[in-house]
Amino acid sequence: MLPSDTPPTDGFRATSLVPLTIIGGFLGSGKTSLVNHILHHSDGRRVAVLVNDFGSVNIDARLIVAVEGETISLANGCVCCTIRDDLLREVIKLLERDPLPDHIVIETSGISRPVAVAETFLSPAAQGLVDVHNMISLIDADLIVDPDAGYGDLALDQITTADIVVINKTDLVALRQLAQLRARVETIAPGARIWETTYGIVPLELIFDDHLSAAMDELRPRASHSHMPTHHEHGPEGRFEAWSYHGHVPWSFKALEQAMTSLPQGIYRAKGIVRLDLATGDYGIFHLTGRRSWLRLCEPGESEVTTELIFIGERDATTYEEIRHHLEQAQEEVRRRGDAGYVIKDLRAFSVVFA
Repeated sequence: MLPSDTPPTDGFRATSLVPLTIIGGFLGSGKTSLVNHILHHSDGRRVAVLVNDFGSVNIDARLIVAVEGETISLANGCVCCTIRDDLLREVIKLLERDPLPDHIVIETSGISRPVAVAETFLSPAAQGLVDVHNMISLIDADLIVDPDAGYGDLALDQITTADIVVINKTDLVALRQLAQLRARVETIAPGARIWETTYGIVPLELIFDDHLSAAMDELRPRASHSHMPTHHEHGPEGRFEAWSYHGHVPWSFKALEQAMTSLPQGIYRAKGIVRLDLATGDYGIFHLTGRRSWLRLCEPGESEVTTELIFIGERDATTYEEIRHHLEQAQEEVRRRGDAGYVIKDLRAFSVVFA
């Protein structure tokens, strides 16, 4: 359900749709380790996790407050459920809970294709239920570089449609092997963001939206007085930076597509409001995770909408001058070509959801 009165001003909580993250990867890649990391570091978020098998998730008994059939409720507000027959039905059950989950995480089986799960929720029948925010695929670095393992190609096949590829168990391979593996991933999943780690640990900034909203809330007062983007360090030990952009020039779909699909690889997430050049005056709520971005249209309110965007990426991935130049150059190039048309070529590249 989308607002139709006024533009959002509270950290872009513009939709009641619950964000959904799909975690995929071959057997032993570290999916369950990542799920455990999310459950144990929810920090007040009500996270609902759907897994194939309770037994593989090592939940601390001290956290369990209730067990009801196939659902375990945790003291931190999270729940963990098993996937039985119908994945869509299980998600609908979660959406009927009171209170609603803040985020839903689905761990796919080690031999399934994550894109098949995503298609379940991108289909017309599921529109309006959840927002597929992230498709994260893990690979076992040690398995892939081992020529005798026999399953390397099958494991790599699961990353082709990932937004973020997590190369796990990097401590088990040499630096040269890791560099070769990264190059191989970039070829198989061009445009996907890559995170190297051990023990399946992924920064929660790459999964949850509240980091983006908090960064925008902090940077908005400074950005609103200038067209210049601003930035600050973000996340533990300043491992990420956030850059914001504020502008009044309306965006065409083509210019927005060009700008967002050619961002630096070090930028992992983006979110915000986009002023569009539509005769209806509709504005867009924009999200980007890895290489996938999508735009949800909202009816205009009484006040004029300006573009406010927040980007989160690795330190030194870009600068505020480069962000500003990149965005303005995309608008100028599309204007110069006179390219006003817009065609959705590929959901994995860029999708527009019309509300």
